[in-house]
Amino acid sequence: MAITLKQLAELSGVSIRTVSRVLKNQAHVQEEKRKQILSLAKRHHYVPNMAARNLRLNRSRFVGILCSDAPYEIFRQKLQDLEARLESRGYYPVIACCDGSGKQLNKIFSDWSGLVDIVVVSLFDVEISDELPELLEQHSMMPIYVDQEKHFPGHHLSIDRATGIRDAISVLIRTGKKRILRCGCLQSRETGLQQAFSETPEQMRPELLRLEKTGTFENGKLLGDQIMQSGADAVFFDTDKMALGFLNYTAQHGIRIPEQIAVIGFDDDISGQIIYPSLSTVAHPTEELNKAILSIIEEKPAQAIKKEFSTKFIRRESC
Repeated sequence: MAITLKQLAELSGVSIRTVSRVLKNQAHVQEEKRKQILSLAKRHHYVPNMAARNLRLNRSRFVGILCSDAPYEIFRQKLQDLEARLESRGYYPVIACCDGSGKQLNKIFSDWSGLVDIVVVSLFDVEISDELPELLEQHSMMPIYVDQEKHFPGHHLSIDRATGIRDAISVLIRTGKKRILRCGCLQSRETGLQQAFSETPEQMRPELLRLEKTGTFENGKLLGDQIMQSGADAVFFDTDKMALGFLNYTAQHGIRIPEQIAVIGFDDDISGQIIYPSLSTVAHPTEELNKAILSIIEEKPAQAIKKEFSTKFIRRESC
């Protein structure tokens, strides 16, 4: 069992302050005594109590991040980018996967208590307990809600998915596509598509077709025959994974992209950038979003910040 700073001082025969100076590599300690303290600390597996230190300093460099175990590459990309940005500014991200239940939230916050005073809430595909604001308040933690549907008190940063989708569909319409297929079932993808059609004069609008399936790689591949038999000359997929499944199908069947059918996905997964033909897609505002999170953490504004960030259409070789 690791010993405390006080016990280490008693073993060394010096004050707690002297031991602290040695462990922080500060000056004004005799070299012989320094070596003795470091040797004892190593032998007894001394671990600094960072939570207590943060409480004494009345500040924290630790940032809690609540995320769900969603199997989407884009969420891992966002998380990795946020971690890198926090670490580059001297913060220490502490990450917990959560199912959104009050019981699990309370357990996580109890573990973080005294260590974390800011929590980035980025939960997806889970039902978040209404106890969350009360639990955060009990543990004196400031929340930053990222792309959350529930409007709890606190800072809120959201994503407008419609902007990028509208621009993507508009490009298909302007390039003369006559039969556009929307493939997927996510309601969040519908608004942008409808905007693009409503902004197009009626006599110029293409036919809109639909296939409602979940946005998995397997479904994109399995729906290949149906998509080609539909007569569509362009297809918008709810996810890049689904689009990549379809591109796998077209490669196996010798279908030329985009000559025979144009393809657009959503998410900007890394995989879509490195395949051939590279996948046109709608990208999340990861950089802008994470910069805003860091700004709130550093500036700690008194008034709640509410910002919405637009998605962006990236045109590559598939359309």
